[in-house]
Amino acid sequence: MAKERPIYGEINNKADMEKVFTAIRSDVGLAKSRPALTELYKRAGYLITLTHAPSWEVKFGRETQALRVLGEEEFRKTAREINRRAKQIGTEAEYDEEWGD
Repeated sequence: MAKERPIYGEINNKADMEKVFTAIRSDVGLAKSRPALTELYKRAGYLITLTHAPSWEVKFGRETQALRVLGEEEFRKTAREINRRAKQIGTEAEYDEEWGD
């Protein structure tokens, strides 16, 4: 059975989370379709969802809240980039910049 591995790498601290969001934004610049942008949007949102997971509470303890805040800031930047790219490729730029709305 194949071993699962994170697409963008493991997150162990704030710097790792920033790197993952930066990698997602880099992929946004290469996206050529709305489905590709939607997939990247979902990946960014998933990172925030992870910050609410009990396993993250155990792993990061008090730092979890700071990671959640950072994730929401990085998500906004990523969503703005996705909307910019959507306009560039001629598709609807209507991705919500606030996570959970």
